[in-house]
Amino acid sequence: MTRWIIVGAGYTGARVAALVAARGDTVVVTRRTLAAAQAVAPAGATARALDLDPAANDPLADLFGPGDLVVITAAPTDAEARGDQRLAAAARAAGVARIVYVSSTGVYAAAGGEPVAEDFTLAPRSATGGPRLVAEAALRASGVPTVALRAAGIYGPERGIVARMRAGTYRAIGDGLTAASRIHVDDLAAAIVAAGVHRAPLPVYNVADDEPGPSRELVEAAMAAFSLPAPPTVAVAAVEPRVAAMVTADRRIDNTRLRQHLGLALRYPSWRAALAAGAM
Repeated sequence: MTRWIIVGAGYTGARVAALVAARGDTVVVTRRTLAAAQAVAPAGATARALDLDPAANDPLADLFGPGDLVVITAAPTDAEARGDQRLAAAARAAGVARIVYVSSTGVYAAAGGEPVAEDFTLAPRSATGGPRLVAEAALRASGVPTVALRAAGIYGPERGIVARMRAGTYRAIGDGLTAASRIHVDDLAAAIVAAGVHRAPLPVYNVADDEPGPSRELVEAAMAAFSLPAPPTVAVAAVEPRVAAMVTADRRIDNTRLRQHLGLALRYPSWRAALAAGAM
């Protein structure tokens, strides 16, 4: 029986925990507080408090064991990804079998609407995706076999553009015509499990659906489906540089490797399919 350690079992990690528990595997979930970990732990799973902030200095020596599969969904807590560096060292010392790290397509440079495969130019480490690249490098340098899943914009129930439109908190930035890629949280969770159990996974996979496209189309579809008012619009120049960089990156993420090598069949190959299924 395989033991999975889910580090940072939040929106995505909680779904991963449920999937691996359904397989009959042993599951340990961590979050910053024990109460938060217990809230998402499947029946029979172990919950543990773990704060990766360097200031917390939470102990890691007893977290991992030989042969464990470790899933890291927690975002880096600082620019140097020091929490991930500590995880890497602890995983190496314990003899962990594999690490699956949930990274971001934000590690890629702006694309001007071009397709972005796994060999696309990376952004400077000083850019938005910098800490993710530092974390990827630290985990690989540990010597523990590591798979980086570069996830596009994660959406699903209670998260994403539609959820924010319903809550009245969404602002359209710019004209909404640049390309964006997305992945439903259930498909991301399935990709994480697939990367964990694959006999010989590749080091990096893009995790995105089949239909990159402009956010304006999604906004207009949500307005029609749910009788929602048009969201307010703000200029790109009016938002913070990090957000502006994301909006203007214009990346069409290529998921060919995910589908062909990892063998993942997406449940929601586009946001249109998720909208029709009531899954967003």
